[in-house]
Amino acid sequence: MELVGVNSIVPDLKTIAAIGEIDDPLRKTALLVALKDSLEQWLHQNNPPTLGQLLIQGSLRPNALFTHYSNYFCKGSGQATEALRKGKPIISQLEAYSKLDEYRPGQRVTFRFHHEHLTSNSAWTELTGQRRLLILGAATSITDQTIDAIPWVIAHPLPGLFEKPSPVGSHWATRLEVFIDVIDNFARVRNIEPPSGKRDLDVLRAIPEEEIKKAFAEIIGEPTIPKDWGGERSDLFTTWVKLDGKRISTAFAFKGPAQFHPMTAADLGKNGDQIDRLFSEPADLLILQHCHEITPPVRGMMRAYAQQMGKPRLFCLINGYDTIRILQAYGKCGLPMPKKHVS
Repeated sequence: MELVGVNSIVPDLKTIAAIGEIDDPLRKTALLVALKDSLEQWLHQNNPPTLGQLLIQGSLRPNALFTHYSNYFCKGSGQATEALRKGKPIISQLEAYSKLDEYRPGQRVTFRFHHEHLTSNSAWTELTGQRRLLILGAATSITDQTIDAIPWVIAHPLPGLFEKPSPVGSHWATRLEVFIDVIDNFARVRNIEPPSGKRDLDVLRAIPEEEIKKAFAEIIGEPTIPKDWGGERSDLFTTWVKLDGKRISTAFAFKGPAQFHPMTAADLGKNGDQIDRLFSEPADLLILQHCHEITPPVRGMMRAYAQQMGKPRLFCLINGYDTIRILQAYGKCGLPMPKKHVS
């Protein structure tokens, strides 16, 4: 209520009051639904940053509000349940923590909360063991090892459950990452086996970034190929990409052979500013292509930006191996289809 404001649920108060005359538990449910709807609207309007974004940008401060969708390790609910069963007081708070190795190796974020603030019986089991959770919280203290934070909301995102399906809705299982095999424009790669090792990447060393961009534009059917300039947010913007049979606005960033080594966060500018610029495009799918391998921290950076709950979006990483598969599948840049392919 403090977050979204009392006025946000004023239109529902009369209905909630009327329900209360009949059924008090139903009244509580109606209040929670009204608050949930207000929270959803608040997220879309304010679009708070993810914890990953704040860590990447070096801008995390005490009292900073953020969202974080990741695997959490939950503890304390078992002891709390046993204490309640025996009629004993619950001494300690419940706790959930998540490792932040993809952003800061060795650091974790920890949330502590009270059992009386749980809004459903299922919360007791959903906050036990290892769970993938969405948390909207605020940092209270920050050290090199631990970020302590208070949770405003602990939940599961269920986008599109009661509305028209969105491109994002069906991809939460992969943390909003899509792979080239499911993009309709690259369907032929399903018949191409991946290269066998790093030596196969050498073929990309001699192919300029501009040729790779031209090849991708031709494959997806994009007629306009922009020239590179210093202020661009992406290298190629198109509405001709299709995902699940539907067109989706897409922005590409290409990293050519000038950096012919496994891509790290340092290759993407200070504080990942190239990723920040890419996600400033009005696109629903953001694609980062590289001529070599792509390291896990880069995936973490893309995930951090994609999972902004006010405007969640899809992302795709195309490393050198997948680049070769695409070029071979469509006979681009002088790479013919290999004799051996998946039947």
